[in-house]
Amino acid sequence: MKITIIGAKGNYNAEYFFIKAFKELGHEVNFIDQYTGVRRKTLIRLLTTRLSLFRKILNNIPINRITDFGNSDIILVFKGELLTENTLKILSNYNTYLFYPDTFRFKLILKNRLQYFDGVIVTTPHKTFYERLGVKRVISTWWACDPEIHRPLKENKIYDVSFIGTFYPNRWLTLRKVKKKPHIFGNFWYLKAGFHHPPVYGEEYIKTINQTKVNLNIHHPTDLRAEAPNMRVFEIAGCSGFILTERISTLESIFKNIEMYSNLDELNEKIEYYVEDDKVREEISYNLRQQCVSRHTYIHRVEKILKEI
Repeated sequence: MKITIIGAKGNYNAEYFFIKAFKELGHEVNFIDQYTGVRRKTLIRLLTTRLSLFRKILNNIPINRITDFGNSDIILVFKGELLTENTLKILSNYNTYLFYPDTFRFKLILKNRLQYFDGVIVTTPHKTFYERLGVKRVISTWWACDPEIHRPLKENKIYDVSFIGTFYPNRWLTLRKVKKKPHIFGNFWYLKAGFHHPPVYGEEYIKTINQTKVNLNIHHPTDLRAEAPNMRVFEIAGCSGFILTERISTLESIFKNIEMYSNLDELNEKIEYYVEDDKVREEISYNLRQQCVSRHTYIHRVEKILKEI
């Protein structure tokens, strides 16, 4: 099968993992980087997903000058934040689906645009939000791990507690009240909440997970409302790392024995317990890895998406 993926080029982003999985299943993949020719990519994305005025500058970027997308059986657009309405009209002539992992965020790039897609693929079980915006079909799936990349390493546990991620106010409010001071790896942490380190990516990210006894995970508030576990849950599980995350009902159906917390008291109690009890912590971590590899890889997700489509 010929599959075209339109997204953002990057190591270990969603596009990378899905392209890898499609190829491993024997499909031919053509990748189009929607950010080709775009300078200051992060700034452009921030402006065009939040302010309609700035979307006018997108007409002249290379992705929006394409008039023919070839003979693909399926086109998957990842987020599609840079695509103009004219480009969407062209894509509507193909079997085109939108992969939209930002749950209920950035209505600007969804409203009056979803009708151009044959469907939208989301990482939440709640479909009403998208149906009200006029999408023809909603396919729900979860994030996943890549067992070749998200894997256990023989590393000493040098961090009792760590958090890997960008600053959000809710994350700061939680982390500053963690009694055992966490090691925080990420961008924009101008408000201090623990021992701060530069962000980690790729192999350094995998290494940090493996060097940590208790990996904290704090979702974006919208992901909590959407009951949509983020990528980090599956990546830590794939690394056979111990994860402690907010209580989300959907997680109970995805992983058995994953540790969650409902409030700060429970969070601090569980941190104290699992930092000290290596045996129980490592048993849970091992079981999470086995579950992730057997049911929650990108191969599993690609197979489900293709079956649904």
